[in-house]
Amino acid sequence: MGMYRDIDLESRSRREFIRAGAVFLGGMWLFPTLPTFGSAKEISLRTEVPWFKLPLRIMHTVLRETDVQDYDVDIVTNYVLKSGANVLCVNAGGITDFWQNPLPAANLNPFLKGRDILKDISEACKAKGIRVIGRVDFRGVVPEVYEKFPDWFAKNRDQRPMMMTYTKPHLHIACYNTPYRNDYANEYIGRVLQAYDLDGIWHNSPGYDGICYCPYCQEAYKAYNGRTIPVMGESSTEELDAYMGWKRYAADAYMDKIKRTIKSYGEDKVYTAEVFSMYEVGRRVNNGIDLKNAFDHFDILVSVAFLTENAENIHYEDYNYAQSIIKFLKSAAPEREAVVMYGGNGTSHRLVIEPSLDVKIWLWEILAVGGRFWNCYFTNVPTIAYDTRNAFVEEDANHFVREHAELLAGHVPVSRIGIYYSRPTRLHYRNELLEEEQFGEAIKGMEAVLIESHIPHDFILSEQVSADKLKAYHLVILPNVHCMAEAEVKLLTDYVNGGGNLLATYATSLLDQEGNPRKDFALSQLFGVNYGGERWNTRKDNYQFISAPEHPLVAEDAVKTQLLHQYAYTLKTMPLSSAKVICHAVPTVHNQPPDKAWVERLASEHPTIVEHAFGKGKVIYFANQPDVTTHQMGHGDARNVLARAVNYLVGEENLPKSNAPSSVHMGWTRSIETPGKYVFSLVNTSSGPKRPTRELISVHQLSFRLPLPGQQLISHKILKNQGSIHVVGEPGFVTIEIEKLEDFVAVYLEAEYV
Repeated sequence: MGMYRDIDLESRSRREFIRAGAVFLGGMWLFPTLPTFGSAKEISLRTEVPWFKLPLRIMHTVLRETDVQDYDVDIVTNYVLKSGANVLCVNAGGITDFWQNPLPAANLNPFLKGRDILKDISEACKAKGIRVIGRVDFRGVVPEVYEKFPDWFAKNRDQRPMMMTYTKPHLHIACYNTPYRNDYANEYIGRVLQAYDLDGIWHNSPGYDGICYCPYCQEAYKAYNGRTIPVMGESSTEELDAYMGWKRYAADAYMDKIKRTIKSYGEDKVYTAEVFSMYEVGRRVNNGIDLKNAFDHFDILVSVAFLTENAENIHYEDYNYAQSIIKFLKSAAPEREAVVMYGGNGTSHRLVIEPSLDVKIWLWEILAVGGRFWNCYFTNVPTIAYDTRNAFVEEDANHFVREHAELLAGHVPVSRIGIYYSRPTRLHYRNELLEEEQFGEAIKGMEAVLIESHIPHDFILSEQVSADKLKAYHLVILPNVHCMAEAEVKLLTDYVNGGGNLLATYATSLLDQEGNPRKDFALSQLFGVNYGGERWNTRKDNYQFISAPEHPLVAEDAVKTQLLHQYAYTLKTMPLSSAKVICHAVPTVHNQPPDKAWVERLASEHPTIVEHAFGKGKVIYFANQPDVTTHQMGHGDARNVLARAVNYLVGEENLPKSNAPSSVHMGWTRSIETPGKYVFSLVNTSSGPKRPTRELISVHQLSFRLPLPGQQLISHKILKNQGSIHVVGEPGFVTIEIEKLEDFVAVYLEAEYV
């Protein structure tokens, strides 16, 4: 079957696979005691702390083949230093090699002319104190390489080569089990690390889509479960799910082998690759690389989060998504650097400027919650590109991190509110849902409410949930968490019974972890309602009747209205006798003809918003979708009731108070090494009505009062200001007055427990 045959996939047992895919515990959450490494200053001086756990500012020049013709290492390294970066990621190769690769499947850059770009740039970087990461890409090969080793690559069912059609030229795909991705790739990486002074490897595009029927996959799959590989459109859902599980196992074995090769050259050698979007769902048979693979293998957690997508019709991501991805990665692995890869107009229009002001805001958003930057720039460096207008756009943010690295090291977001991120629910969204919303819309809507209300939060990953983790939170938010295992149900029930608070929406816990329907909510005793067996499309001509006008969620509205907007889809529910119904569903009021736009009775017997006490805790349950509505259309009623629910359940004394407009985004991080050390920051997104942003509108006279339970401020330092900043401490609180905010301000705070 080819030149190489050292694939150890078959030797790993089914038990190992089950263990690898099981729930894992790890990372630490908000206020629990964490391992002590000393102060941030000590961290930077202690050799046992890996360089990749200190503040990173990465420049990534994704070279075209023609860029080597005038490649000037002095221009490149000078740009890295002037821009404030401390790491350069540069092409090694794979699809096209930028070094004199002697291996049999080499594809040397035709413009090298005997030159070794990797040698030149790595030596130049080390001479100037810049770390270097080599970029490799083994997703596929050009036809000339395929023809030399045709049995090294993925095959369709009829044994024709699987092709990557989104590339020009089309590439021949390599699956996880072939010699190209395994033996050849590992020998390639070993030679590169041995020959050049590199600090690690960036593994570009490690996944592949589809089903491979090459002899290696057929043999390995048969050895794993005794089955033949299923066929899309012919095989059952169960068979396809079994294949996808095995594909994750194969991907895990593949990445584990790559990492072991890299680490054999030193534990300080980095292995990293992109983590796909936290909202990416994938097809029933996807590329096999799940978020858990990334958390298990990568030394630096990198999420590709461009301002726009790689598409013909693009939109600009909400600014807060940059914050969200860092909060997500930090929640999963707080001890690791969380980095956003940005740049290049989402790669589809990479040769011209991407909106510079949007990029700057994007970077401040990342920094505000403890994240770092990876500028993925295509074609050499920005100063010698066709379009030089993006040159040094990252300079301010990079230099801020460099100047204050000692204070910023090892920071994670401050939060006592956790949004529950359910992996089973994400996987369930691969199936077509009746509601037709995309996975993540409920989370995005909930986040939008929290961010505009200046309420800090982070995420609770279902793979990491435990009783100890839940204890760190005043409030756990379940945004339409359809799928839930019995173990999760018990943890959440115990959490509320012990005094925790819960906010849940729509179909939360109505399915088990495999997506099978339950007759009732698994959390019905917490919600205070039973499921009535129906779901209604209430997107049009539907309302909610305010049944408890005195309740804090609706009291402000009830002065002037009996009705609230109804939200997206609604479940038929029946209240328990112990529940307090805040709003009831209104029968549909058809708007045409207007003469008939009435109903005999506004309030039905079916609640839409319920408060329920359980044990020592409280729960607010929405039978509808205010979170999805907030994301899709933003109606004020939906945003108001969600924000008030959070305030009610957490208590205003435990939340920041501010007069800032919602366009001012707050960042608040804490040191995981030294308790009591914080960085407070603000990002201004106040601008005109349309993205991309063309000008920022300064805001003035902002005030924030931050709760510091059991602590007293002892010192502070202004890190960046655009006017006067006054900081006043009192037991349990700190007040910060900001005269002017143009784009970004930051203050370092140090408190002690009293």
